[in-house]
Amino acid sequence: MKKLIVILVACLLYGCASAPTWKGMSEREIADWKAIGFDAAKAQTWSKSGFNAEQSQQWSKASFDVESASDWSKEKFNPEEAGTWKQAGFELDDAVEDRAKGLTPVKMDK
Repeated sequence: MKKLIVILVACLLYGCASAPTWKGMSEREIADWKAIGFDAAKAQTWSKSGFNAEQSQQWSKASFDVESASDWSKEKFNPEEAGTWKQAGFELDDAVEDRAKGLTPVKMDK
């Protein structure tokens, strides 16, 4: 019985220790992330990709996950612009190419 309790306590401590935390963020940053409804794990993921809380919220509202937001952002798209291209059915490479030609996407009415 004692072994079972020790194992359960060890598992609990390990689980708590490996859970994402707000480590490395100021009180202000934590408040900003919490204000937009992000938990520590989600905030850390977006933050490690170079986004602050406001940027992450904008990309999320435009229906981008952190990976795709990072890809579009690297190509100098803002969330609104990227969302317009994406809603018009463009993949990133095509959007980059067409934008370089001076084209803009046509909004599709649903």
